[in-house]
Amino acid sequence: MRKPLWILTIAAASLGGYLALSQFTLPEGPGQEVVLAKCQACHDIGFVARERLSRERWDAIINEMVIRGLQVTPEERATILDYLATYLGTEPPPAPPPAQAAAPKTGAQVYANCQGCHGPQGEGNPPAFPPLKGHVENLLKAEGGRAYLLLAVLYGVQGEVQIMGQNYTGIMPGFAWLSDDELALVLNHLVAWGAPEGFKPYTPEEVKAARAKALAPEEVLKLRQGLKLP
Repeated sequence: MRKPLWILTIAAASLGGYLALSQFTLPEGPGQEVVLAKCQACHDIGFVARERLSRERWDAIINEMVIRGLQVTPEERATILDYLATYLGTEPPPAPPPAQAAAPKTGAQVYANCQGCHGPQGEGNPPAFPPLKGHVENLLKAEGGRAYLLLAVLYGVQGEVQIMGQNYTGIMPGFAWLSDDELALVLNHLVAWGAPEGFKPYTPEEVKAARAKALAPEEVLKLRQGLKLP
């Protein structure tokens, strides 16, 4: 009566060990795909991945597999051997290459958040959305216009304004969710369509300082009215 239970216990332990070994995966590296394509059909890759053998030993195993019927070209064989000796060898494998840093954004890319209303070239869409091309330059020429433009982009504007002879009533949402760097980029992108002589580009530090006093869009409008900006 005890023998069947003993057999089941051994079988369960064996299955557990097999499943544990199956959790091994091949490390990333040149040749990994060739090894998977050529070895996985006959071998559980978990058993392959847990091995740590010398280059000579891997070479001998590949020779044995070829004798048993493994079909590989000389180039594939060399690739498999290099991979196995490098990543499943007796020496520690090389560290994976560092992930490439994302390319920095441009002002034009950040402006993609604005062009749906103000147009790809800042031309605007009257009577709903005012132009930026030409208008931004007028703002920057006026006293207080530089700080106002930053606050308008950061916190938004709500209320009636007249821009280049056209009345606009509505709300422009703020873009405080953008980073200081991104806001400086988009502000400098706007002035590329026209800026007064000697214009000093916006900086992330300037944006950060503007965040110190949070404003509602209505308060930004009052600031504009008080400065009598164009």
